Amino acid sequence: MFETVSDGDRRAQVGIGTLVLFVAMVLVAALTAGVLMGTAGVLQSQAEATGQESIAQVSNSLNIYTTTGTVDADGNVDTLEMTVSLGPGSKPIDLDNAVIDYVGPSGSAYVNGMPVTVHGTDSTILEDDDDRGTITLDIESKVGVLEPGDEAIIKIVTNDGAQITTELSVPTTLDGADGDTVRL
Repeated sequence: MFETVSDGDRRAQVGIGTLVLFVAMVLVAALTAGVLMGTAGVLQSQAEATGQESIAQVSNSLNIYTTTGTVDADGNVDTLEMTVSLGPGSKPIDLDNAVIDYVGPSGSAYVNGMPVTVHGTDSTILEDDDDRGTITLDIESKVGVLEPGDEAIIKIVTNDGAQITTELSVPTTLDGADGDTVRL
């Protein structure tokens, strides 16, 4: 009437259960490894892009050689001219796309789209280490003039995000006539 189960049959049932658990663990481990590999690939590509952007911000810079101001009839500076060139190891920079942040005693403004020339060419792009560009800023129309003794700060931001800052200081006396230039 009752059938007895031998120890050999019990052992087989335990072995099949263990095999099922082992296969399930292998599947979970494979899925987890796939997710980790995918995430690692995404993080690697993001890190490479961030690294390239950081290198461009640091290496694609400008050198500012001179900054002069044009004296108006009232004895104030109404226009600025900055002579710039590529920094060491920089790639070509289009000065026409640069954004200029001006902060002076009479206010601040983002100044872009101003006349830009690269000496000896019809281009606005600095390509070689020997290229010199002139950025002309009509500050009178944007924020007002600089009076004798005034100070201002100009920050140039290139397309790559490099930031170049220079401080300007107008001499306390401007002895020039209308149209003369003074070094700032």
